[in-house]
Amino acid sequence: MRRMLDAYSGREQALIKHTILESYLQRLFVIVGRNKCSVINYVDCFSGPWQASDEKLADTSIGISLMQIAKCREYLRTTFNREVTFRALYIERDPASFQKLQNFLSANPHGDIEAQALQGDYTTLTSEILAWCGQHFTFFFVYPTGFKNVVGARTMRPLLQRRESEFLINLMYEFVNRFISLEKHAPDWEELLGGIPELEGLTPDQREERILTSYRQDLKQLYGGRTAYVSIQKPGTDRTLYYLVYLTRKARGIDVFKQEAEKMEIVQRVMQQEYKLRQRAEHTQTSDLFADATSESALSRISDNKLSAKNYLMETLSNTPLEISVDVWANILEETHFFPSDLQTAMKELVAEGKVENLDADVNQRSKEIVKRLYTGKSERWRLTGK
Repeated sequence: MRRMLDAYSGREQALIKHTILESYLQRLFVIVGRNKCSVINYVDCFSGPWQASDEKLADTSIGISLMQIAKCREYLRTTFNREVTFRALYIERDPASFQKLQNFLSANPHGDIEAQALQGDYTTLTSEILAWCGQHFTFFFVYPTGFKNVVGARTMRPLLQRRESEFLINLMYEFVNRFISLEKHAPDWEELLGGIPELEGLTPDQREERILTSYRQDLKQLYGGRTAYVSIQKPGTDRTLYYLVYLTRKARGIDVFKQEAEKMEIVQRVMQQEYKLRQRAEHTQTSDLFADATSESALSRISDNKLSAKNYLMETLSNTPLEISVDVWANILEETHFFPSDLQTAMKELVAEGKVENLDADVNQRSKEIVKRLYTGKSERWRLTGK
């Protein structure tokens, strides 16, 4: 981990982005490939490359995506005897960056992966992108460094309304929060959020939640699916730098994304602590050899999440049995900030306290996942005991 953090020194937030991209692509492509999908597309709408530390672009979204595609293709072939065609489209507007991208793809053949580059602004190339995608499942990675007229629902409409698509979108919250009160940017909020949300009198946390919720709801209206998100903090602070917002039409997709987002959150905690130690060492010329690997604020967030999840479950459940199916579980994850383990730990404690019971199974021997998520009609029923 320390070696990886050193490689990303000065751009720590990119490590978090690449962690979730790498881990989720693994899960997604294998799931889609197993389900009789013969062609899988990957589209990077702002590919760069930017700030790469080596010529192989291993620490960029380009290198990571190609590496994961190759791994998943081989895994599907050897484990499930599935021959899946993977295609990748990388779009870049800047001429210099595009030339680097083109040179990389030309100089590094990627076997059976059909990798192609396209120069221009993706928002003006939607017809070409849709034609390239055909009718195949496509994962869109949309990671701009700004927010104006690039990730709003109306700008993305042609792609959002395409079937067999999933998205991971960067919402630059720090920029949005900084400029949302300026009247001259009102047209930008109409494009990005569908209007200007009412923010008067809100606390900073409430303001942040209102803006994020407005953005997610506006996307959902055109996409017609579900959304989840993960926050990326500004290095050395507890402030949100940006959000990665995920769109899927599959209930299980929300569960899988949140599982991978939780792994990313662990990396983020370590990165934040290492960043603070590095800053302290540079300031004092000495390193703190006895510093804990996890900050007090991180431990506090973990404890708060568990308590909040317990309270949420006590409010959601009642004496009437609730079947926690894949869809119900996805609803819970979508409408809350909880990770799957927060809910699992909370439910386990509620069972141990005698406050909640499972009507269909003896869950006392379940050490990790006390809640099993199956489809409606096959999943288990939970209720409050009334104690």
